[in-house]
Amino acid sequence: MSRRDWRDQALCAQIDPDLFAPDVCNSATVREPKATCARCPVETTCLEDALTKELGLPPQMRSAIRGGKTPRERAAIDKTRHRPNAA
Repeated sequence: MSRRDWRDQALCAQIDPDLFAPDVCNSATVREPKATCARCPVETTCLEDALTKELGLPPQMRSAIRGGKTPRERAAIDKTRHRPNAA
């Protein structure tokens, strides 16, 4: 599946994109976008794309709800998946 293909299938492409970029991520502002992601057929692909593009970035350099995860949640996943080699 090409990148364009999965984005065309994303549920977020069919609704207001501002919903996925709240000014502040808290339980109230992320509830609806996370629920949309949970129903999305390409949620996992979206998350993997975000993690790949954001590799090594701190949470404040990430944006939007992607793959059902907040910037802080994606940073935590990135940290556990890509630990630097011990010297």
